[in-house]
Order: sequence, then structure tokens, then C-alpha cells
Amino acid sequence: MAIHITRRELKIKTRLFAALVIILGTMSILYFAFCKGKGYSQIKIETKQTEAVGDEPTKNQEPETPDEPVSDSEPEPENQDGIENEGESDTEPESESEPESKPHISWESYDPLEVLAGDDWMLALINANHPIGKNYSPNLSPIISGSMVTADSRVSEAYQKMYNDAKAQDIILAPYAAYLSYYRQQENYNNLVNNFIEQGMSEEEAKNSANSRIDEPGTSESGAGLSVDIIGTSSDFDKTKEYAWLTANAHKYGFILRYPEEKFAITGVRARPWHWRYVGVDAATEIKTQNLCLEEYLEKNN
Repeated sequence: MAIHITRRELKIKTRLFAALVIILGTMSILYFAFCKGKGYSQIKIETKQTEAVGDEPTKNQEPETPDEPVSDSEPEPENQDGIENEGESDTEPESESEPESKPHISWESYDPLEVLAGDDWMLALINANHPIGKNYSPNLSPIISGSMVTADSRVSEAYQKMYNDAKAQDIILAPYAAYLSYYRQQENYNNLVNNFIEQGMSEEEAKNSANSRIDEPGTSESGAGLSVDIIGTSSDFDKTKEYAWLTANAHKYGFILRYPEEKFAITGVRARPWHWRYVGVDAATEIKTQNLCLEEYLEKNN
């Protein structure tokens, strides 16, 4: 049976088909516009999140730290900002608390009598080049209780303490001589010279021998009462237990071996192991520990 479609019906169907095509096209456009746009935005968001996560260290990755100095003892630069200060010197200023180096003693003008009158009386250097003459008279007292031997009273006080402590260890530091007046010095010196002459020496030889044992009058520490001759004046005193005790302990009380043999070139006096000089505890300790003689100590500390 044949179906006949009129022109009117064909026209209506054509319009319906066209409308359907338009509707489907519009829906496709809307779909792609909505769905594709949403997907692109999601991709961008996820990409940003991935990039952010990538900036953070992983659990096994430790953050970097600045390099530490090789040694704690290395000095840090004064200008840590690396900026040079205009007008400042490259050299560090001298410390205000650092004392200036002291000049050496002017031995040409040195006067032991001036030192004896001051606070450093115990450090007075008395010898042939720096005599005290015949008029100096210290304040005297027995060097130990009950003794006829006297010394400067300040020296006697220190010697009494040393004597007592040594005696407690069965060491008897009997004083043989200490202060000698100028006239007693003169008498002892003349007697010794005459004794050597009687032994066959010339006067010059006798004086040289005497000078190796005692000082000429007015040039002796004994004239100031600062020294003590212990037990006697025997040259082998350095072989005794008393000498060994003094060597180990005398500095604790302010006394030093005044004329060690190895210092002859400096002191000009041969070894006198019996002759001990008071200089105070501080000076005696430094002289002992640094192996100095009095001249070297004075040069070092003045």
C-alpha cells in the first residue's frame, strides 16, 4: 500500500528534524562547555597541589644547614656583615689594660739607700758597684729568740718562722752571722787578708782570696741586716742536710741562695752556699721557680 506524503507534511518534518539537530547541537555545545571546562580546572588545581607538595622535603630528606666553622678556636671576623668601616684602621688598638714595658734599671744612678728607705727595701741590691757605706743603720732584733746574732727586725721575724718549721723536722738552722756593722766588716776583712798573707800569699792574692769569701767593708748585704750566714762559712755546706732543706723550702719564707755558682758571671761573687738573703716570699718564689739570681730578677721586673 503506498504512503503518500504531502508537501505540507514534508515541510513540517523537515522543520522538526532541523529543530532536533539544533537542539542536539546546542546540548553538545553545553555539555562540552560544562564538562570539559570543569575537567581543565580540576587538572590545573591538581597540578598546583602537586607542585606545592614537591617543594616540601620528603620524610627522609633533612633540611640543609649552614656550614659550621672548622674549629671552635678560630677567631670570628670582627666585621661579620662584610662591610668595611670607613675611617677605621686595619690594626687592632692596643689594650688599655696592657701595661707598657718597663725600662731596664739604670744601674749607673742606682742608689740602694733609696731602695732601703722605700716599700721595696727587701730588694735592695748591695754590692761593690752599689755600696751603702758606713752610716746605714737598720732597726735590729735577734734573728731567733735568745741569739746574739741580729738582723733587720723584719728579716728576723721571717727567719724565726723558718727556723721553727725546720727544727720541727730535725733541721737546725743555727745562725752564724747576720748584721755586721761597718767596723766589724772592716775587722773581719782585714783579719782574713792577713790570714792569707801569713799562708804565703801576696797582698793582692790575699785580697782576691778574701773577696771570694767576704765583701769589702760598706759593700756587704750584712751591713743592711738582710742576709744570714747559716751554721758557718764552710764551702762544703752544700753537702749538708740543712742546705738540702733550705734549697727546697727557703723560698717559702722569703729567702734565696744569694750567690749560686752558676750565676758567678752575673753576681761577680763565687758560690757561698751558707749565705741566704731575704727578698720576700713573692720575689723568692719567682727567683726559685725561674732559676734567677737577684740581679736577673731586678732586671726582669723593673
